[in-house]
Amino acid sequence: MGNKLSSTSRKKRVGNPTAVKNLSTAVNKVDEKNNEHDIISHSNLSSFGRKSSQVSTTSYWFPNHNEELDRLSSQHFALKVLFEGNISNHITTHLDMNNSVVLDLGCGPGTWLMDVATEFPGSKFYGIDIYDIFPSNIRPPNVEFQARDALEGLPFPDNTFDLVNLRLFIISPGGFIQCCEAGMLERGNEFVLAAGRAFTETVIERGQDPYISLRMDKTVQNANFNVIDFEAKDINFSKTDPLSKEFLWDIVKLLKSCQPIIEQRMDMTGEQYEQFLEQLRIELQKKPDAIWTFHRCIGQKNKH
Repeated sequence: MGNKLSSTSRKKRVGNPTAVKNLSTAVNKVDEKNNEHDIISHSNLSSFGRKSSQVSTTSYWFPNHNEELDRLSSQHFALKVLFEGNISNHITTHLDMNNSVVLDLGCGPGTWLMDVATEFPGSKFYGIDIYDIFPSNIRPPNVEFQARDALEGLPFPDNTFDLVNLRLFIISPGGFIQCCEAGMLERGNEFVLAAGRAFTETVIERGQDPYISLRMDKTVQNANFNVIDFEAKDINFSKTDPLSKEFLWDIVKLLKSCQPIIEQRMDMTGEQYEQFLEQLRIELQKKPDAIWTFHRCIGQKNKH
């Protein structure tokens, strides 16, 4: 697969002006509520993984319906363009990607895994996710999926993998870890900032660290890895290029996916929340520029 965005068409909703007029009141409510909290929960490396709120032992709280799976697949291709490939060249210059064993934790529908497996047919790829939402009919022959909670243990011995996302102890000495995380919405106009605070506060309430992306390098280093690269990429929603528009669609869909939780926090009805999302899409494209930052960290396990 090439470095192209998904061709999935995006449909724009038409908002109800009457409902949108009342959004500033709801936004102010959540703004006041968020100001009461200023403590960020601590996190460890397991916070990198995707989890699901529909399973009581995890903290991932996005649904696994088709709309969310479509968002995850589309986000994969957007991130591939943003970081100029699926795997950092800091890894591929040291690792023979046609003779490696790779694990993707929290692989979701397996889009990243199948993409890299097609690109590197000589390697073996494994995907782990808490949900069995894997493709059953069409998959590369060098890919295997397992449905299980990675936090409860993995069926692999130590030193199995050459490249792993997130979980460290099973990486072979000299093997690599590649972590990619999104930051919070903290740049933009007041409407955008209030929406970002609502999401951030929800993350904190669920025992997660919303700012883990800023500390990935330290977390990886503390886990006895050498940090090879730590880079940040900004998405500016006021730009009109295809990649910026893809991420605009992605962030609105992300907030749509967690509607049951966020609309309660913002004291909105379902109809009001739909109008809020449409207004957010508009506000994200206004000045001052709304910026969404992604960080990627590459680490190499010590050989001794």
